Parts: sequence; structure tokens; C-alpha cells
Amino acid sequence: MVKTLCVVQARLTSSRLPDKVVMKLGKTGKTIAEHVFERLSLCRNIDKVVFAIPVGRNNDALESFLVEKGIPCFRGSEDNVLERFYNCIKTYEPEIVVRATSDNPFVDWQQVDAQIENLPGFDYVSSKDAPLGTGAEVFYAKGLYEAYLKASSDREREHVTPYLYLHPELFRVNRIPYHLSLSGVYRLTVDTDKDFELAQRVYDELYDGQAIPNQKVYQYLDAHPEVWQLNKDVEQKENDLIQRR
Repeated sequence: MVKTLCVVQARLTSSRLPDKVVMKLGKTGKTIAEHVFERLSLCRNIDKVVFAIPVGRNNDALESFLVEKGIPCFRGSEDNVLERFYNCIKTYEPEIVVRATSDNPFVDWQQVDAQIENLPGFDYVSSKDAPLGTGAEVFYAKGLYEAYLKASSDREREHVTPYLYLHPELFRVNRIPYHLSLSGVYRLTVDTDKDFELAQRVYDELYDGQAIPNQKVYQYLDAHPEVWQLNKDVEQKENDLIQRR
């Protein structure tokens, strides 16, 4: 039984950095998608991780890649991502859903576990004060079913969860503190060439075949300000900002 399902949103057609999820990070030659899968698979409270990708020829190569790597894959609507998630969740029938994205090779599996543990009594849990690119969202599947039936705006359909956290009269939202103390403000998602350069520097230095603990990432960035400053001027897009929630 899949009680807690992690659904990773992925595609090859990023507007700012196409094919980024299959770009390689670190000396072992693993791709961003593989690192995301590796990190989320360390969550004690997640039963299964599946990548949800769009239908259509543009992402056929991504499906082939995931299958080759043994990463579970589900295909659904390209533009209505809420519908893609809804159909994926209907397939696996979990009680709890974790939403993650494939452009976050520093997603913090310890924080995700904490979010899942803090879900009882609420409908939706995210983190506050976590570095951009380290977060995920946790919610009950029944909440997403309701969102699918009632969400009406393009934003709600494209970004999956706004219907949950923008309706406090319907859903109980819990934003838990980040579990680590930080001395800087870091951008750790990969959406541009500068973002990728930062991630590449960190992985080249720290990755030894095992997922890099987030605390070790921050210690390295603290000691190398020239690295975290590589992408400090990158403008945030709305879908990036959502990952802070």
C-alpha cells in the first residue's frame, strides 16, 4: 500500500533552461533528476517516489530516460498540472501526497519528513525560512481531489496547490520552521545557467556518491561566498516562489 506518495513534477521544456533535469551534476555523472530521486528516496515517511511528466513528443525522451534509470514515471496533461497530479494520485491511491519539483537537487529530505510528521490536524504543510529550492509541499490526497473539482483559475491549475493554501476558510495550513539555522540567503533551485553553475560547483566539491546533507551544503556556501553569489541576482519566477511555501 502506498500511504504517502511523492509526486515530482518534471518536464524537458523549461523556458529558461531546457533539458535541465537531464543535465549532469557532480563527478559521478548523475543527472539533476537522479539526484532529486535519490534525495527524496531517503525520506523515512515516503513510500514511493514517482515523476509526473507531460504527455506529448517533447517529453518522450524524458520518459525513456526515467524508465532506463528505474525511476517510476506517470504521464498526464502538459498545461493543466493539477489534472496531471489528480490522475497520478488516482492511480496510486495514497492518503498523503508530497509535491516536489525536478529542478531542486538540494531538496531537504529531513525537512520533508518533518512536514509529513506535522500534517495530522492540518490539510497542508509547507516550510518557512527554508532556502529556495530545498522545499516541498505536503497535503492529503482528499484535498487535491477537492482542488481538482473546484479550482477555476489558471494559476490554480498550473501550480497544483494554490487552491489549498489560498482558501484558509476551507483548509488548515501549517507552515513549520526550517530545521537548520542559516547564516545566508541561498538560491538552490536550478532554473538558469547561473543556478546550474552554482549547483555544479557544490556537487563537484561535495558529492561522493551519497546524497549531500543540507547542513554540509550550507557550510560550504558559508565558506565560499563567491559560489552562493553566482546566482544572487537571478529574478525569481512565481513557480520558484511557490516552493518557499
